[in-house]
Amino acid sequence: MVGAVAGATIWLLLDLLGVPEIFGIGADVGLLPLAVLAAIVGLTRFRFFFVRLALLLLSLTLLIAYTPIMGAPSRRAIRSDPVPRSADAVVVLSGGLTADGLLTQQGIDRSLKGVELVENGVAPVLVFTREEKKGSDSARSSAEDQLRLARMARLTRVFTTRKVTSTHDEALAVSSIAKFRGWRNIVLVTSPFHSRRACSTFERVGLFVSCVPSDSRDVAVKKLDDPHDRIVAFGLYVYELAGSLRYRLAGWI
Repeated sequence: MVGAVAGATIWLLLDLLGVPEIFGIGADVGLLPLAVLAAIVGLTRFRFFFVRLALLLLSLTLLIAYTPIMGAPSRRAIRSDPVPRSADAVVVLSGGLTADGLLTQQGIDRSLKGVELVENGVAPVLVFTREEKKGSDSARSSAEDQLRLARMARLTRVFTTRKVTSTHDEALAVSSIAKFRGWRNIVLVTSPFHSRRACSTFERVGLFVSCVPSDSRDVAVKKLDDPHDRIVAFGLYVYELAGSLRYRLAGWI
């Protein structure tokens, strides 16, 4: 019983710290298997291994949540360039879809920032990258919400890319449009922790990029005073570290 509880605790703490997200694993996938594995190991002479690991992860979680340790790494992770006086286009990265086919909070944050930049005259064109999610009856697209926001702002020159599946794919899709239309300078809008990897990826395909992170409404990234914000920031930070390593190995940044 102790082993099973320790195993379940380990998984819940790993999920809280955002570790399964790095590997694209759902939050519920590892709970039962790890609890069963820990229960079996608990019958052997290694029965305290999972208990000690659970205590180690708990200590790490408390350190992250209740100290300012994530402040400096978070600031270094975010790339924020000066907003240019003019550019050829503002490009907004999609940010994912919910199970209902709607933009996530990060997607809404990014879209609002892109609309704001175009309204302020930074560029005459707004480009959204488009994701799709297959439902039980049909496929839903991020373009539905993105274009809804653009229409509310009464923007007229709005484009969406082909369907994309990754940041690198987004860079290739936007680069294709830019070459066709003769664009060279873009303002790239994405979430704060994603900004450094995303902008480097777009620069790698030959675009001149001004990196403008969106405002963050789900995590107070500027202050990080709240324990929950610090834990979420840790998960986003680790996810981007892993993503940047993968992109470097692939030659995409």
